[in-house]
Amino acid sequence: MGEFWVVEGIDGAGKSHLLSRLADTTCEAVVLRKDDRPTSGDRWADGRLAVMHSLTWGYDHIEPVWNYPSRYWLHTLAAWYELFHHVHVAPTLAEGRTVVVDGWYFKHQARMALSGDEDLVALAARAFSALPQPDQMVRLSTPPDLAATRRSGSSKPSEHGAFVTGQAVMSERDFATYQTCTSQALDELLRLHPARVHTLDPGAPLEGLLSLLREETAP
Repeated sequence: MGEFWVVEGIDGAGKSHLLSRLADTTCEAVVLRKDDRPTSGDRWADGRLAVMHSLTWGYDHIEPVWNYPSRYWLHTLAAWYELFHHVHVAPTLAEGRTVVVDGWYFKHQARMALSGDEDLVALAARAFSALPQPDQMVRLSTPPDLAATRRSGSSKPSEHGAFVTGQAVMSERDFATYQTCTSQALDELLRLHPARVHTLDPGAPLEGLLSLLREETAP
């Protein structure tokens, strides 16, 4: 079996950009970015994932999605990650190849940890822990103020804390404040997870990730 790697970080940390650059190298790992909508050859599975992706991440930014129950989002996210792993990750791992994905469920669980709803936090822990788990994780330590600058003009209210405040505030200050809290909750989740966690310097993430993959997956 190959190894399942995930790259984690806050919104605007650079996960997708990093994996786009990784895909352009000679690295032997299979790089999967959820927004690229990779194809499997199974049109039914690919179509189902495309629709689920659109409903979960492709909605109009003006839609007040934070008004829907948090448990709806929890189960929607868990369903998408389960099927994505079944269709794309598991078959590649079975071939003995390493798979690297731009984020798993951890950022979403970290956000739910900020809700103050103890029942939701406990349910999220049960639902997400039942998903296929990574073997190794890479944590991008991008400062929230830098992430805010990167996401300026393209962020969503959810990235500014709308699920906590119930308001569509869109300032860079609100983004940085919410992402700071998310980052702290994310670090706590990763600290408790049994997978090995590697923290990358944001100054040279591609070189750092390539080095890690070579060291950890060498025969």
